[in-house]
Amino acid sequence: MNSKLKYSESHPLKAGLINEKLLSKQEFIKKFEEFPWEKLLEEQLNANDENIHNSPSLNIENNEETGISVSIVGELDNYEFYVCYKRPMTRKKKKWFGLIEYDYYDKDFCSIITEQTKNDGLEAFLYFYDRNLEKLEERW
Repeated sequence: MNSKLKYSESHPLKAGLINEKLLSKQEFIKKFEEFPWEKLLEEQLNANDENIHNSPSLNIENNEETGISVSIVGELDNYEFYVCYKRPMTRKKKKWFGLIEYDYYDKDFCSIITEQTKNDGLEAFLYFYDRNLEKLEERW
């Protein structure tokens, strides 16, 4: 499948997203492999807290604003990746001290799974490119 998805990067010392454009799956794989994960993490760790805007991350999104983000966090000798899967979902909500439960539509539901590897992150992106949403939902 040669569809293109909206791509962006988050860098610790830059306030906004950069490189926002459409990428094919093969273009994205190359970006993912060449992304300076450890270098940007080191930059973040050496910066003053007030200068940090976010963790080093790669993000892809489709036209429905469903997407995957992968971030690196931790120390240079002990880091992990987070996989965030954003999608609309109907969820249960309680009110009146838990006596009433009802369904509501959360258009921006995001699951955040910690303790992932770099390969886990790439796998999440590839499932998203391949539209294997069942596998994404099962895993993240």
